[in-house]
Amino acid sequence: TPTPIETGSQAMGQLVEFTNNHLVLSAGLVISLFFVLYTEFRLQATAGINLSVPDAIRLLNQDAVVVDIRPAEQFKKGHITGSRNLTPDEVSASEERLKGLSGRDIIIACQSGMQCNRVVASLRNKGFDRVFSLKGGIDAWTAEKLPLVDTTKRKSKGKKDKRNKRRG
Repeated sequence: TPTPIETGSQAMGQLVEFTNNHLVLSAGLVISLFFVLYTEFRLQATAGINLSVPDAIRLLNQDAVVVDIRPAEQFKKGHITGSRNLTPDEVSASEERLKGLSGRDIIIACQSGMQCNRVVASLRNKGFDRVFSLKGGIDAWTAEKLPLVDTTKRKSKGKKDKRNKRRG
């Protein structure tokens, strides 16, 4: 009977032979494994940063602030109540404005949640440790059937109300 070392040597020899005979398949396996590990480590790294919509609501009820990093036109069409609109560049440039919020949690929101992590990482590197990303962004918020404030409609209603008051 072969010893465990001999069996291990045979298995290793077979693995090397298989790899040599099937280079494309072996390369595909290695690349797939790399991407799986990369994705898993990336998810682990952002686990404490990304907030689900219910978690974001809990923080909002505890006086958190939402900073919406979408363009102004999108922000006006619909945003979370009480949120502030700053572009990602403005967030980086307005550290002083954000330092006034230092005792509060800050939730960064974008359309789909894809841009938030970069802004959150930048702010955390600058000493803001209570900054989070809204996982799924405004899309996730609306998927939960939660309301958004539409300031484009509000402004037009105000004009109509003034006209009606003048006529009446």
